[in-house]
Amino acid sequence: MNEENEKEVWERLTANEQSIKSAHHRIDAVEKLTQSVSDMVVEVKHMREDLNKMHDELDAVKSKPSKFMDKFMYAAIGAVASGLVSIIMSAIVN
Repeated sequence: MNEENEKEVWERLTANEQSIKSAHHRIDAVEKLTQSVSDMVVEVKHMREDLNKMHDELDAVKSKPSKFMDKFMYAAIGAVASGLVSIIMSAIVN
């Protein structure tokens, strides 16, 4: 091998080493990005679970006024019915 070929081989070898180092840096960056995405997936899963719990709690809170109104209506109907029965009974007795 002559000196010129040897120099060319060393230059190619050096260029390949630099390329390999650059590739390793990019692979490391991709691995970090992949881990970050994986962590985000876990966080989104937990956020979804929390959102589902909040949705259930909101449904429970929203249903309370209707339950109250249902009880109020039953009480009102019962009071009116009791009043009518009392009026009818007092009319019959008199």
